[in-house]
Amino acid sequence: MQDQLLGGRYRLVRQLGEGGMGEVWEARDETLDRRVAVKVISLLGGGGSRASEARARFLREARITARLQHPHIVTVHDLGESGPENGNAPFLVMELVRGEGLDAKLARGDVSLEEAARWGAQVCEALTEAHAAGVMHRDIKPSNVFITHTGAVKVLDFGVARAVDPYATADRLTQTGFIVGTPPYMAPEQARGYPEPRSDLYALGCLLFELITGRLPFQAPDSVGYLTAHLSQEPPAPSSMRSDIPSAWDGLILRLLRKDPAERYETAADVSRALRQLDQAPTKVLTRQNDVSPLSTTKSTPVGGPWLPGTVWLLIVVATAVLVSINVNGVSDARDAATGALAVTLATAWLIGHFVLLSRPGRRAAVTKVTRFVLPLLLFGVYGAVIAGTAGQEGGYGRYWWTLAISTVALVSLLAFAAALTPRTGLWTRRAGYALVAFNSIAVLDSGATLLDRSVSVTPYIAFVRPEPGTVLPAVLAIAMYCIREIATRRAADARRLSDTEVSVP
Repeated sequence: MQDQLLGGRYRLVRQLGEGGMGEVWEARDETLDRRVAVKVISLLGGGGSRASEARARFLREARITARLQHPHIVTVHDLGESGPENGNAPFLVMELVRGEGLDAKLARGDVSLEEAARWGAQVCEALTEAHAAGVMHRDIKPSNVFITHTGAVKVLDFGVARAVDPYATADRLTQTGFIVGTPPYMAPEQARGYPEPRSDLYALGCLLFELITGRLPFQAPDSVGYLTAHLSQEPPAPSSMRSDIPSAWDGLILRLLRKDPAERYETAADVSRALRQLDQAPTKVLTRQNDVSPLSTTKSTPVGGPWLPGTVWLLIVVATAVLVSINVNGVSDARDAATGALAVTLATAWLIGHFVLLSRPGRRAAVTKVTRFVLPLLLFGVYGAVIAGTAGQEGGYGRYWWTLAISTVALVSLLAFAAALTPRTGLWTRRAGYALVAFNSIAVLDSGATLLDRSVSVTPYIAFVRPEPGTVLPAVLAIAMYCIREIATRRAADARRLSDTEVSVP
């Protein structure tokens, strides 16, 4: 089609893009000598009375949407039919805007929270104008949002989705067998064939979710899978995908993605105001926090820095070597060496997995939910195995069962407190945990003193029983695990409180 003249006026220069409806070209308006964008709706080309009716309906719809005049809506200059050589496909002539589609920015992954809030608010302003004129978009998605070279939004294709629907009538959007819109962004009521203005807000919620997390709220292999998910599944919170997303974003997006339209924001203007607050709040807080961005405080920085995992790994390796060398079970065989090698292998795998998860915050958050219970159970399993393996041997806990009971209760309680810690855990629970840390630390010190000099015993009734290397090591790791989790969950609680106040700063 290059160099063709459409409508006796628009010379096609180069193709800018292609989609399911047709092609977009840069063209030269030979009457006014200016550059324009021409969208040829090849989907409606062809012969027959039905095709002619569809083109006539498209032109009627296009005239309605061409009346929309707004800074964030691409201006429609003209419309017409391309001629018999192109199947009489209708075309729209629009302003030519410099910039790129939001889909291209998403593909590069360079969208910040501030940009998502600002662009989302501008999309809402465009929707507000269109809804006031009785026009719904029906196909809000990244490829229909254009970011200009100045950073402003231009929304494309208002009303085009309805205009190309071969079954559209005045009182019914579609009939069974034809879907208007894009399934990954489609509201449940729109999937059923009954859209309303708040259907555009649902699609915006999907778009915002994708902007700030890098993925859609639902994953499916095909269009049917997406529609089923929108109709029946609850979307995840964006912060479960990325740990640095403030909770204020969760509330806004999850409200947009409600199944019942009545539970969403009432108008696009309401969403715009909420997004403007999200966009402006970080700057306001910045002036009150000694120029430290609140968004940076929500990022999950590993407690202890990068050296701590290596230190824990080294401690496990050394402790394993000690346990193998002292031959806990009293039998000299290859099983001790094999057990030690297994322990070192598992510790190394954990260390590698730790650094892999650091680069994937969303997965790290999911793994943490599991490991908060698995690690305490694992430590208690090691402790119990050592006790069971030496119960009947000389030098074991023997008749001093109360010592075993006290040290075991102290250790189990500390492990339980470590597993129970969350960002919502109260101050007194944390203090009780540190009291158990102190108790176990005293028992560890007493056990160490006893191990070095059997004549020294500070608190003989709470010390860990023999063999001390096998019972003290789980206690030391439990103390470290509680302290790390307490600091990490307290940081997360502080970040959550900060993000909750971001949108309410006067």
